[in-house]
Amino acid sequence: NITATTIEPGLLALPWSLPLENWPDDVITALPKGISRHIVRFVTLDGFVIAIKETTDEMAQSEYEMLRHLQKLDAPCVEAVAVIQGRTDDNGESLPAALVTRRLKFSMPFRALYSQTLRPETAQLLIDSLALLLVKLHNIGFFWGDVSLSNTLFRRDAGSFAAYLVDAETGRLHDKLSAGQREHDLEIARINIAGELMDIQAGGKLDSSLNPVETSDSIMSAYDKLWHELNDPELLDQHELWKINARVERLNNLGFDIEELSINTD
Repeated sequence: NITATTIEPGLLALPWSLPLENWPDDVITALPKGISRHIVRFVTLDGFVIAIKETTDEMAQSEYEMLRHLQKLDAPCVEAVAVIQGRTDDNGESLPAALVTRRLKFSMPFRALYSQTLRPETAQLLIDSLALLLVKLHNIGFFWGDVSLSNTLFRRDAGSFAAYLVDAETGRLHDKLSAGQREHDLEIARINIAGELMDIQAGGKLDSSLNPVETSDSIMSAYDKLWHELNDPELLDQHELWKINARVERLNNLGFDIEELSINTD
């Protein structure tokens, strides 16, 4: 049973009667992968690459629908392609459902972004881009619930990085997030990032000058600065109206398009 956003005949030709971990080498495409609790494989399909993740029926359907909603809201995330359910092997035994997403071109998982040692400047750029991603997601009412560097794809962007959500399994979409919900997501991010950096440190691939906890804590200040820049009201004198355009330019440079301004005179 295949539910898909577009007609991709190549999907039907894939060996769905085999567990994903047993797919033959001539089908899968070898690409860097992040850490995942699920089996994930890449496949080249009609000129583009798809990522296939095995999970439960309920989780596959839920994440597929969530990614579709986020796409409609222009959120920075991977594109949902299909959800595959009702799989059975040659003996009629049930197999897990599969979520299919389109791999983001030129993007890399966190652990593929450094060859030898993760340097302080690279770590800070990654955290800053993740903070910007969180601000964008929170601004449309999305609570992630499992924020981490490993659940994010990164693409180099003019000396910095652009971050994209790759795992929406725990996400929930609301009309608007409360301050408590935003802070909860930030706390999850802080703990997960510290753990990821400690893991790299234990493997001897973290620059000796980097403190995992202090580096992780910096996501709070990066997020706060962005959130207030985007949402705080600003009181201007009549002779300072040029600051309106200056603020719009700052937001444009951060990657935000301004759909509407509200200006009140007093």
